[in-house]
Amino acid sequence: MLRSATLAVLLILAGSGLAGNGSILGADPVTQPPRLSEPEVLPYEVAYRKARDERKPLLILVGADWCPACKTLKSDTIVPMKQSGALKEVIYTQLDKDANPELANEVMQGKILPQLVVFCQSDTGWKRFSLTGMQTETRVKELIRKASEALPARR
Repeated sequence: MLRSATLAVLLILAGSGLAGNGSILGADPVTQPPRLSEPEVLPYEVAYRKARDERKPLLILVGADWCPACKTLKSDTIVPMKQSGALKEVIYTQLDKDANPELANEVMQGKILPQLVVFCQSDTGWKRFSLTGMQTETRVKELIRKASEALPARR
């Protein structure tokens, strides 16, 4: 009887999504650190308009679903930065190179993925700054700092 009740509870938990990978049941806090959930990402067109209107740098992660480095950059660098507030001075968006090849090719330099590109609106037009490949939080912060220095002083 106890075995049946235990099995029923496990089946209910499995169906509810509370059991399995990264869950309460079977999770090992030593080997399975909790994954941060990805914050909502603005569509490119919305992010571009917002950056233009607010005169903030536009940070774009160009990647692809099949690219392991793109996924790692997003989950291990961008998501924690976004959640900690380290990206509050930029407007962040993502571009999937396969879903938007023409736009991605306009934004990118070269073909290597992932690419982090920052565009800043200056008095003379948009300036471009970029990093290619896997990046640390320190390198991304440095990229944002360099891009922000190119912005005209706010009046």
